Amino acid sequence: MKQKLKLMALPLLFLFFQKVSAQVDKVSGVVTDRNEVPLMGVNIIVEGAQRGTVTDFDGNYVLEVMPGDTHLIFSFLGYKTQTVPISSKNLNIKLEASFESLDELVLIGYGSTEKRDLTGSVASIKPEKINITPSGSFEQLIQGRVAGLQVINSSNDNPEGGATIRIRGNSSINGSNSPLVVVDGFPIGTAGNMNSVNPNNIASIEVLKDASASAIYGSRGANGVILITTKTGSGGDMQVFLNTKTSTSYFSEKLDYWRDTALMAELENEAFINQGLEPIYRGARDVMGTYYPSVDEIKDNLWPYYTDWSDQVFRNPLMLDYNLGINGSGEKTKYFLNLGYYQGQGMQVRDDYDKVSGDLDVIQQVTDKLSVHSRIGFVKGKRNINYGISYRRNPLFPVFNEEGTYYRMHNRDFGNVAALTNERVNKNETNTFYGQLSLDWQILDYLDLTARMSYRHQEAISSRYDPPLYTLNGDNHNGFASRGNSSSNNYVAESFLTYGQLFGEQHEVSIMGGVSFQREDNTSSYLEARGFTNQNLKEENLSGGETRIINNGFVETTLASGLGRINYEFMERYILTLTARLDGSSKFGENNKWAFFPSGAFAWKLHEEDFLKDNPAISLLKLRTSYGVSGNQGISPYQTIERYGSSFYYTDGREYITYGVGLPIGREGPGNRFLSWGGIANKSLGWESTSQFNAGVDISLFDSRLNITADYYHKNTVDLLRQQFLPLSTGFDRIWINDGEVMNRGLELSISGDIIDTPAIQFGGDLILSRNRNEVINIGSRESSGYIEDEYNNRFQYYGGSVFDQTAANIIAIGEPINVFYGYKVDGIIQDGPVESEFQQPGEFNYVDLNGDGVIDSNDRTIIGNPNPDFTGSLALTLAHESGFDLSLQLYGVYGNDIFSYSKLEAPRFRENRWTPENPINNRPSLRSGRQYRVSDWFIEDGSFLRLQNITLGYDLDKFGMKWLRGGRAYFTATNLFTLSGVSEYDPEVGEKGIGSVAFPRISTLTLGIDLNL
Repeated sequence: MKQKLKLMALPLLFLFFQKVSAQVDKVSGVVTDRNEVPLMGVNIIVEGAQRGTVTDFDGNYVLEVMPGDTHLIFSFLGYKTQTVPISSKNLNIKLEASFESLDELVLIGYGSTEKRDLTGSVASIKPEKINITPSGSFEQLIQGRVAGLQVINSSNDNPEGGATIRIRGNSSINGSNSPLVVVDGFPIGTAGNMNSVNPNNIASIEVLKDASASAIYGSRGANGVILITTKTGSGGDMQVFLNTKTSTSYFSEKLDYWRDTALMAELENEAFINQGLEPIYRGARDVMGTYYPSVDEIKDNLWPYYTDWSDQVFRNPLMLDYNLGINGSGEKTKYFLNLGYYQGQGMQVRDDYDKVSGDLDVIQQVTDKLSVHSRIGFVKGKRNINYGISYRRNPLFPVFNEEGTYYRMHNRDFGNVAALTNERVNKNETNTFYGQLSLDWQILDYLDLTARMSYRHQEAISSRYDPPLYTLNGDNHNGFASRGNSSSNNYVAESFLTYGQLFGEQHEVSIMGGVSFQREDNTSSYLEARGFTNQNLKEENLSGGETRIINNGFVETTLASGLGRINYEFMERYILTLTARLDGSSKFGENNKWAFFPSGAFAWKLHEEDFLKDNPAISLLKLRTSYGVSGNQGISPYQTIERYGSSFYYTDGREYITYGVGLPIGREGPGNRFLSWGGIANKSLGWESTSQFNAGVDISLFDSRLNITADYYHKNTVDLLRQQFLPLSTGFDRIWINDGEVMNRGLELSISGDIIDTPAIQFGGDLILSRNRNEVINIGSRESSGYIEDEYNNRFQYYGGSVFDQTAANIIAIGEPINVFYGYKVDGIIQDGPVESEFQQPGEFNYVDLNGDGVIDSNDRTIIGNPNPDFTGSLALTLAHESGFDLSLQLYGVYGNDIFSYSKLEAPRFRENRWTPENPINNRPSLRSGRQYRVSDWFIEDGSFLRLQNITLGYDLDKFGMKWLRGGRAYFTATNLFTLSGVSEYDPEVGEKGIGSVAFPRISTLTLGIDLNL
């Protein structure tokens, strides 16, 4: 019996041991981010057990699991923790970045630090938030993304991109107000039109706002700094990526032009009659020989022509943005290669920009202690400019004559838009090449050396041709042609040592010191020809012109610097940062070439204190304060030496040229009739300098699901670069000096929230609010600045171009913000009474006699508006679902700014509702041809607006389970869908000075994008 039991037990024991051996199994895979970049060091543990592992350099992992193990937990700093069911032996996982990571590295200029250890005011922009629509440059894409960063996108129809960028307001009157742009550690210029940077290659953007952050850039940091880091190779096998964006655009609202030509003719006749002239639409020829049909001819359809000029001017443009490349790594090499093609079309026919770019980045680990980072690239762009063509040409006239030539109303008619589009030439070509080399050597465990150099070469060729008959300039000269050439070289060489050491587990010290040298030269030439025997070769035949003008120039600047920074952290809660830079610039006089720019910052991490350390709700509570000085050298070189120049003038029907000490520096006065003369030396000219105080708080709550950053700043800019009036006896009008002061102060608030975070749904948002107050403190004495003092204690200088043939609408006034409006006040419309003058009769503006002297003149002007906003803000919301779909939108708004509107007066949609004796309204004057207008508050409107900036619907292509696809996403984006505003212009975003007639509505763009990793 026992023997039988033993024999029966043998197969049971065999099955038992077989089952035991099967209880231990292995799960393997690769962990990457959403862009298929492998993540090294990801923690993987079995849920409910202590067993786990970490990923290797290429993101690979292998983990033993037992029966009963159901889920794996993946966690990594800066990424959301994921719990994944064990559904197969091969689990490839993608980790999603956290909404806010306190441990992510943030660039601060010549180094980096963890976000939780920042002492200065630095904000980051992630590329996935901006790179969803085609753009020729990155500036248009960052609007509303950072508190204190103002992006004025007054023309979103420019296929080259570009915008006006300001960080914490305007500090300079004559110098530059644009922030410095630094790409991969190398300064490449100021923000505005950075189309040499491919937005698709951007890995991160940091905005340095306070002096503690920007003073490390010394004489170029007064307006803030934008740091751009481009993509490099990732760990793992070679990957092929393809990113495509295809867009089309349309006007966000209906164009306003005359469709009812009979009404147009009636109103125009009324305007002529009110001026005491014979009506123009009367079935006769005017003094220029143009036949204008009568109103009855138009009404009875006896006039055969109606032209919708918008059909000749506009189109539905197509924009393409393609990027193809590879990235990956070998044993000691990481590489990244991208080829990009961008085709941008403006709304106006033949307004085009094409760009081809290439970037190659290689990181070579030579030894364990030494790595070499090299990057080369090129950008080749072509632009055909056909912007500013009017679609409001008289619709009663045709495009062509019967014989097929362009129709001209008379022999001085230069407004046929088809002729201007097809016959003019206005184009340019640009070529950029750059090379960068950086060496990183870990000399000791606590001492690193970085040495790097950069070379950037840029060329630009511009060509123009204005033909006779169809252009004013070409007709005056029997053909006008020009060709401009410029070539620039930028060299940067820098090296710095970084020392970092921990002493006694409580004292952490980091010291950086280095030197920098930058040299830039620019060679230019300008060729012009007038009076051609024939027009066949246009701008390609400058030698065929009867009159030829040749001009050329050379400019060279150098900047030598020493820089240093000390970071000290005590007990992981008290952080001190000291920064200094010494700059010497060739732009300034021999008495003032060198300047020192120091800064200091302190941060206190309260959450590390004993009374808060165990609070589960607080992830971070940090107080920051800083003070520092930075500079501005944003003027042209050679202002400190005597300069020679030339000037053209006409007399007795001939053109003459004069040479001598000094040179024309501009025009001023009504109609810009007066020429200003400069060029006198000032050997003591030096930097503008900006001192800035900043106080801020960073709060992170509930495991970083709610993050708040608030800042208050106060900055003063002194020694303004401006031009002083000189006595007539000197023979000059102006000289550059340092004098004056401008103040900015403001509040900034950023709130980001990970509101819902479940395996099925993730929902979050970002709210940004900024408030800046600008004030001109001083513009020098009355004798030196020539400021005007009116009867109301306004002390000011005119600023900007003329308006209505008056000096200007903007002024620089002591005690007021830069660019405030200056003019008359209007109290409705004069309803009755005798005709006393051109400005005082029924139907005219009732200008207010402010000083009560019974006369309306220039003494009745005062400050009438402010184009600077009270605050700006944005709200961005993001929703993602486990099905693979995601949805995001961004709202952007500006509140409290005034604009000066031309369209309020002349737009066709407003003209019918005018003052007449039968319609004595009090808000719009009568129609009167040739009326002389004064700058007044009637033209001032509230420019506040709220815009749906973009809305994006995306889908994770991984959900299709295609084996050949490592990762991918498809998305559809709509930008500028609508704008809520009460202005008479098409769009309230008219420009920094608040003046501008918006020619056509803001452009709405629809984009289909596909990102593939193969």
